[in-house]
Amino acid sequence: MGSAPSRPLREPVPAGVIETVGLAFTLLNRRPYLMLGLVALDCLQWLSPRISGGELFRWVGNYLTTAGTLPTDQRTSLQGLGADFDLLLLLTTLLPSLVAVLGPQTFAVPFRPPVVEPVPLVASVVLVGLFVFGVVLGMCYWTILGAVVRGERLRLAPLLRTGLRNSVMMLTYFGILILGLLGITVVATLALAVATIVGLGIAVLSLATPLFLIAGLVFYVGTFFVEDAIVLSGAGPFRAAQYSIGILRVAFWPTLRFIGAISMIQLGLPLALRVFTGNVLAIPFALVSYAYVATALILASLLFYRARVILVLRGQAVRASRTEIEER
Repeated sequence: MGSAPSRPLREPVPAGVIETVGLAFTLLNRRPYLMLGLVALDCLQWLSPRISGGELFRWVGNYLTTAGTLPTDQRTSLQGLGADFDLLLLLTTLLPSLVAVLGPQTFAVPFRPPVVEPVPLVASVVLVGLFVFGVVLGMCYWTILGAVVRGERLRLAPLLRTGLRNSVMMLTYFGILILGLLGITVVATLALAVATIVGLGIAVLSLATPLFLIAGLVFYVGTFFVEDAIVLSGAGPFRAAQYSIGILRVAFWPTLRFIGAISMIQLGLPLALRVFTGNVLAIPFALVSYAYVATALILASLLFYRARVILVLRGQAVRASRTEIEER
């Protein structure tokens, strides 16, 4: 009796954008408590005292103007921005926040929150401290969601250790970005100064502006999954960026569709919920609704990354084996 001809096994196709988002909402519906962290953070931004950066921005504006690197009109704009900036918003560095997106001033409050305006030195220390704590807070939250995506039990001690490790990796990544941005700023300033001397300043500035916008968009898309790589793959800053770019390379169009869909929801949802922010009684509904969708979007990002990083790792393994064969 002849045996049936064997057929090659087809690898499972990763879920599409809609299926991934739907699975994320399914996970969240089973564990609705996951969104409470974002609700609590938004309530803090809404009702807590404000820590104004006015004095710090005023000092920075005056210093830059005295040094000749900032025109007077731009100094006024910078100082006005600082007067309206609440340093507590730095706690949302890695976490979605409705209050941070719309601004605390758009939310009705049952009382008038006190405003604290520290001197520049204290404000700078508070700024750095809140930024670091915001990164730690954000990565710990991402770590919890990553454990849910992997199907692990939520145990405090392992989650805390992993969250702190992920926070160090993310802070290192931000440090590298800041150094790179400073280097680009110095080079761009020198190039603009030279161009101005030879009479090409306006032309170079007109050309550089769209180039920087395009570079920023490419950077945003290419590094979209850095947090996912740190959380799910335990990657360091450079490998996380490599994995994120690898996701874009092995699944270019699905990745663009996913990033586009997530970005549209992130931009459109706050505008839709803004109608509720003028009434104190309606604000809790807006905060819970935003936290529900925002938490699901983070889960969707982790799910999308997890399904496709396998392709990136497989491609790296194939290239490594080819290199080893060629060296022999």
